[in-house]
Amino acid sequence: MAAQDELFQLIKSLTPSEKRYFKTNASKGGDAKSNYVQLFDAIDSQTDEYDEELLKQKHAKKPFIKYLSAEKKYLREQVMKQMRAFNSTRTVDNRINELLQDEMFYRDKGLNDLREKALAKAKELAAEAERFHLLKEILKRQTAFVIEFEKKQLTAPVIQLINEQKHLSILQESELELQTKNRELFSILRSGADMQDPAVRNRVEMLYAEVERYRTRISQSFVLQSHYERACSNYHHLQRDFKSSFQHTKNEYELYQGSEHLKSEDAINYKICLANLMARSQSAHENDWFKKALEEMKALPANSFNEEGEVFQNIYFQEHLFYINNGEFEKAESLVPIIEEGLIMYEGKINIARKLAFQFNIMVMYFLMHNFKEALKWTEPLMDDNSEIKQEQKFVTTLLLPIIHFELGHADLVESFTRSAYRHLQKKKRLHEFERLVVKYLTDMPLSSNQVEFRLKLEEFNTQLERLIHDPIVKVTLGMEEMSLWAKSHLTGTKMSLLLKEAATTGHSVQ
Repeated sequence: MAAQDELFQLIKSLTPSEKRYFKTNASKGGDAKSNYVQLFDAIDSQTDEYDEELLKQKHAKKPFIKYLSAEKKYLREQVMKQMRAFNSTRTVDNRINELLQDEMFYRDKGLNDLREKALAKAKELAAEAERFHLLKEILKRQTAFVIEFEKKQLTAPVIQLINEQKHLSILQESELELQTKNRELFSILRSGADMQDPAVRNRVEMLYAEVERYRTRISQSFVLQSHYERACSNYHHLQRDFKSSFQHTKNEYELYQGSEHLKSEDAINYKICLANLMARSQSAHENDWFKKALEEMKALPANSFNEEGEVFQNIYFQEHLFYINNGEFEKAESLVPIIEEGLIMYEGKINIARKLAFQFNIMVMYFLMHNFKEALKWTEPLMDDNSEIKQEQKFVTTLLLPIIHFELGHADLVESFTRSAYRHLQKKKRLHEFERLVVKYLTDMPLSSNQVEFRLKLEEFNTQLERLIHDPIVKVTLGMEEMSLWAKSHLTGTKMSLLLKEAATTGHSVQ
């Protein structure tokens, strides 16, 4: 983001209620017509992007133009000041921090009764919401207060507070360890790391073993249970044990149902839990749970631009994938314009992994619909991406490209794209049994009009692919089902979308 765009982005990120709050409080101070309020309106009136030259031309006679740089800086400070006030009572962290500020004020004024009450209230809120980092500061202040002012039985309350701090340290250490292990498991899952690589597989197993060490402690805390369930869910998903992965996410969801106050106090994490429940229920073919989580996610209000982006990327990603997996391609395609618009609107919120996943699913959707021209278009951003994120999806795209060109009648490109796929997979050390099978078939694929030879080669390929899919030792990997549907479509003369719709009731999915 260019430096001059930051204020524009800040103003555009405000909700209507936040803008009203800013304007209302500006008018209370007699500033309704001040330079910074006029500048706020001028910037807010611009639509798609910030244009400083146009701003200067349109408002050339306004005082704020003369010192525009200084006015913009002051406006930004005022917006943030008002937003801090607007949000001050909306989160438990803000309420606790305000009580700690009150405690400092009371201490300076010698108002010890009020000081003690502020600490007690802060401690109650922090304990209920399991804000361990804030509890640590509160206990430190309570200990100092007791040592300073307790006249009788000084030892007992100090020892009690010290023991509370020791217990808190154990909880904090456990939270940090579980959170760290979960984040690493999640990053391995998100990156599409190769689980057939012994180094990756061994690292995943080691992380899971460390997570399991904390099983006996998790009953002491909602936060510990939540991190534990997420870590286990990510581990089992990496192992493609989708039923177990779903069960652990369901466990986390049920934790929230028993802690209603945390659903509102920790709204973002609850929405992430719902998003995970949608994803895991799809993988486990728990369609009723998917619909339940989707309906609840849609009903939850978004209190900020960040939450709007979070809701968008989870609802539309999962809903689009659900329609594909269940063969409802008209519904899936109808979401594409909404997804494209959202990817632009929430560009600053959506991470690269999710953006690539959106693009990959749309490419697969068009491939399964036999709209190979559109599928080819959506391969472009996937192949142009130079990050190491979602590598598994890039490998599948590499394998699908020769087939897409074959279907489009580009016989001269099939061979070159097959060689390119082989080199790319070899370089990335991704030539396992499935990839070797596909590359070998594409290399041997008859490109002439000899349908007998084409069918014989395809039948042989399909037989070997089916063996891989049903091999209990070989894990079904991304791309296998798409390849299988394509082969069956040519062998039976049935559209892939229809084959998928028929298979949806038996538990197949695109993933």
